[in-house]
Amino acid sequence: MRVKISRRAQRSIERIDVRWRKEADYPEIFRGEVDEVIEQLETVSGPGTPCGTAARPHLKRVLLEKSKCHVYFVVNEREQWIEVIQIWDGRRQDRPKL
Repeated sequence: MRVKISRRAQRSIERIDVRWRKEADYPEIFRGEVDEVIEQLETVSGPGTPCGTAARPHLKRVLLEKSKCHVYFVVNEREQWIEVIQIWDGRRQDRPKL
């Protein structure tokens, strides 16, 4: 399945990556996890945990274990693509506006 990254998600990846590279003990962890999960989304059947919203009932997410960020995405089975719409730090108290 083809994975697309929305502009919003790309900005989040860049912002979080900068913060990790500045502040983390292991600065390459976040970007490595993002790359791994994108590869996984391309190859695994039925990835993620459902976490739908009123606007996006088919929304799913995957937790990046080490960085504790969530990758939010939607799957289009008919057209065989997945769109990553947001990356969000799972340690935050609130959820992203999706």
